[in-house]
Amino acid sequence: MEMPLGRGKVALPLPSGWTIEVLRPHAVPPASDPVGEVSRSLENTVGGKDLDRYRGVKSVAIAVSDETRPAPNSLILPILLKKMEAIGVPRSSIQILIASGLHPPLPSSRYSNILPAEILKDYAVSAHDAKSPDLVFVGETTRGTRVYLNPLFKKAGLRIAVGLIDPHQFVGYTGGVKCAAVGLAGAQTIEHNHSFLFHPQAVVGEIQNNPVRQDLEEVGKIMGVDFAVNVVLDETNRLLKAFCGDPLEVEKVGSEFCRTVYEVPVSREYDVVVASPGGYPKDINLYQAQKGLAHATPIVRQGGDIVLLAECPDGHGEEEFYETMKRFRSPQEIFEKF
Repeated sequence: MEMPLGRGKVALPLPSGWTIEVLRPHAVPPASDPVGEVSRSLENTVGGKDLDRYRGVKSVAIAVSDETRPAPNSLILPILLKKMEAIGVPRSSIQILIASGLHPPLPSSRYSNILPAEILKDYAVSAHDAKSPDLVFVGETTRGTRVYLNPLFKKAGLRIAVGLIDPHQFVGYTGGVKCAAVGLAGAQTIEHNHSFLFHPQAVVGEIQNNPVRQDLEEVGKIMGVDFAVNVVLDETNRLLKAFCGDPLEVEKVGSEFCRTVYEVPVSREYDVVVASPGGYPKDINLYQAQKGLAHATPIVRQGGDIVLLAECPDGHGEEEFYETMKRFRSPQEIFEKF
């Protein structure tokens, strides 16, 4: 059996006599013309919101994922930026913001890992810092999340979130406002939103009654996220479908499509589950790779075993996560603290 690990695969020698079931996403043909798929979705938007209504807008801020996400920025951004030109927005009025969230801000030397050279040459690019003193307070959600926002995103006349829709362990599904609502928010905003992850409905695949997702959407409204460009990828990161338009509608329609790809029936609980987050960049570090456990734990029997395959070339990843974990001597202590 071969499983993704980093940028390659690892062959697993499985014991003879075991009964093996392989759980993987449904086979869906990738888009035959990825450029055409993204272009069509920009012209045939969902939720009654299209970019032509922003013709002549004075400034644009575009939130893009950092290198922990396999978002195909080199495919999406040239098409989106060409559309910006078509509606009369000069390059000098466009700011691309790398939405780092609580991850360390990406150093400029690594921008080329996620953005094409021609975009780095022609457009202003910066990485968000969730702990910057320059963040702006813009309001509070009904669940008490105080919303602090990147000032460059706040002052833009058109605010766009670009990213993926895929299953998420406690947000339900990514996409919609999330790239900006988490990626360009202050640490206090993100931490308060994520504090709802203990709610029984804050689970993978759940949106409607998920307090993390619902609070996040309210954060996005307060931030004024105008437009979303989202894609669903297959397990090898090929484009399946693109969704553009009103962020909440993009999330709704896109997650339902994503569900048809990634939600698979399971016949029983298993003695052993061998799980991969999907290779690079999803296993870029331990902090990211542990998300694979959220998909594995519900299907392993009590007292069973999980093997998580993750290369983690960047080590543990999130520094605060590491500093917190090393204070404890056992998993039980961590559970008690939480």
